[in-house]
Amino acid sequence: MRLIFIFLMLAGAAEAAEFRVTLKAAEEGALASDGQYKSARFAAGAAEAAAAAVSSLLYPRLSLEGSLRYNHVVSEISMPAALGGGRPLGDNWNYSVGPSAYWALDTGALRYGRDAARRTAAGRSAEAEHARRQALLKARTVYFALQLALEKVYLIGENLQLSESQLKDIELGVKAGARSRLDGIRARQETLARRRDLLRARSDLSAALLDFSLATGVTVPEGEGLPLDARLAGRAYQPAPGPLVRAEPYEEIIGRLLPAAEAGPGKALPSVAAFSEASAAALAAASAYKAERLPRLTLGARSSLDYPNGPNLYSFVQNSASLSLNLPLFESGRLADRERESRLNAQGAAERRDEAARAASAEHAKARAAYGALLEEQAINIEAVDDAAEAARLAYEAYKAGGGTWLDVESANLKALQARTTAATANAELLMRLARLDSLSD
Repeated sequence: MRLIFIFLMLAGAAEAAEFRVTLKAAEEGALASDGQYKSARFAAGAAEAAAAAVSSLLYPRLSLEGSLRYNHVVSEISMPAALGGGRPLGDNWNYSVGPSAYWALDTGALRYGRDAARRTAAGRSAEAEHARRQALLKARTVYFALQLALEKVYLIGENLQLSESQLKDIELGVKAGARSRLDGIRARQETLARRRDLLRARSDLSAALLDFSLATGVTVPEGEGLPLDARLAGRAYQPAPGPLVRAEPYEEIIGRLLPAAEAGPGKALPSVAAFSEASAAALAAASAYKAERLPRLTLGARSSLDYPNGPNLYSFVQNSASLSLNLPLFESGRLADRERESRLNAQGAAERRDEAARAASAEHAKARAAYGALLEEQAINIEAVDDAAEAARLAYEAYKAGGGTWLDVESANLKALQARTTAATANAELLMRLARLDSLSD
């Protein structure tokens, strides 16, 4: 009873130490921690605020204006003594305070400036979406790499268990004189080779966990030992297992990404849209500079409390309206040069847009071709796994019956491991190609 209690305690500790990773958690962690994506979002928000600020110039502005002035000398008007003599034309202190309204009557410059700002904001939003897709792609890539590292640990661990079981049979046969000592040595060498392979695979799994944490911001457990696939929990391995790690099976993930295999290349990819909006923004800016050569009219209205009312020293309400005209006559070609600069920038952004579209189309075609080839290869891998497993079983049965050598058994076991590892690698590559296709689709 006491031993059962201790076993349950150890099993509970192992269960508590298990670290589960999911693709959804990886994606959410990447979006929450990726610096480039967060920076792109802030830039998009700033561009939207700038566009709102520029748009406000099209509407009337209302402000409270005031002035206070002290004049040391006040002019006087000479008057005959019969009329009271000289009289000051005002006071030393003068003030004016009241609301004023101004409305710039747009001739195109403000409207085109607003359009340029809005296009720039749309481009920043497209850049943020591109950064989001890249963060997701990176998170998915490291997650699939972690899955593959876990699968390799599991496959080698399973093969090691088989080798240890066969080693025990061979050692019993050597002691009974039914097997040669050479067979015992070779069986032990195979077991040692699998132990070495497992140690290296666990080291690779530890590195994959660190890469996963760096890309997604997900905190991974720290332990004194090397991590181990949770499916191998309870087995005695050296060194002792560190954290137990479990990932989602391939079958549970591939369904999410399969629609990307049927989708064509995106027509409005964010990487392309960003350059398209930049080109449109530059063209709008060019039109704004061109419109600045036209007359600019500003309509004003004001109601104020003024003091003094000329020579009368009292406050009075003054209502006024104004219309001002500004026409650039000579500025050394500044507006023409800025217009030309903006049009050249528009052409450059259009070229980058076309180049980005061609590159994205080529990337999609390559990923699609690789995905199709991997599907064909995986069909072969599945047959190879079944054949290799059957060959390993038959080789060992033949050896036990005296119809084969241990080298045949060792070779068959290794080929079975290689076939399963190749199939697992193809699974990971299939998911990576699907993730790439998803990032290149609308």
